[in-house]
Amino acid sequence: MKIALVGLGRTGETVARYLLQQGVLSMVLCRPNSLKIDKDLGNILNMADTGIIVEPTDHLEERLFYRKPDVIIDFSCHSFLRDNIHLLAKCGVNVVTAVTSYETAELNKIKRVADRGGIGVVMAPNITYGVNILMLMAEIAAELMNDYDFEIFEEHHKFKKDQPSGTAKKIADRIRDNSLLYKEIPTHAVRAGGIVGKHKVLISGEFDQIEISHESYSRVAFAQGAYKAAQFINGKTGFYEMNDIFEYERNQRRQRVQELKSEQSREELDLA
Repeated sequence: MKIALVGLGRTGETVARYLLQQGVLSMVLCRPNSLKIDKDLGNILNMADTGIIVEPTDHLEERLFYRKPDVIIDFSCHSFLRDNIHLLAKCGVNVVTAVTSYETAELNKIKRVADRGGIGVVMAPNITYGVNILMLMAEIAAELMNDYDFEIFEEHHKFKKDQPSGTAKKIADRIRDNSLLYKEIPTHAVRAGGIVGKHKVLISGEFDQIEISHESYSRVAFAQGAYKAAQFINGKTGFYEMNDIFEYERNQRRQRVQELKSEQSREELDLA
């Protein structure tokens, strides 16, 4: 699998380093006015030359035709996929986007073009493994604790523009979708210092409360999630979210557990 990466901010650089370690990174793109254009990726990451020269996102069709990536991972901004989804579909490149600020109309366009073009897209503002476990636990609580009040707290570094975060919005959606109350979930955002990312769901009742929290200590968590999503979407078509990936993995593991139990039962019968 060959992966192209769009975006070389702080998280993008971490993702680039991780993908290099996995031996799958073949192309890196930045906005045309970036000072990182035409530099070897190794120079930007303070490591030995990689042979991967950072390219601008203009003339994208030509660049994709020449490099032929299987999947593009987007850590840039919502305009990249919004403006280029037709080209990606034309070139047959699947997409993982970790961008969080898409409008509803933009999402509908991405879904429509991806479907018509026969490519696969993972929409993953909630890209880390751990925060998806938080969502699953919050869903269970929402199903069972309708007499409790839910609130969401999220913290990120001071340079993050959107608030609340896309992940916080997704957590709220998942709580509402699994609750009988269908009410708005209060969400509180903090932008300060260099906080990588923290989300907490506070579930308060009259006599007790529960806190479910997830904190990313390193941006490597985002890189791992993005790579997992790229592995999943490679060769697939359709529109997916991270919970689809985890449900797929859960089903595979359940199937494997059943196979192991069946093998164990057969061995016990053979010994009897």
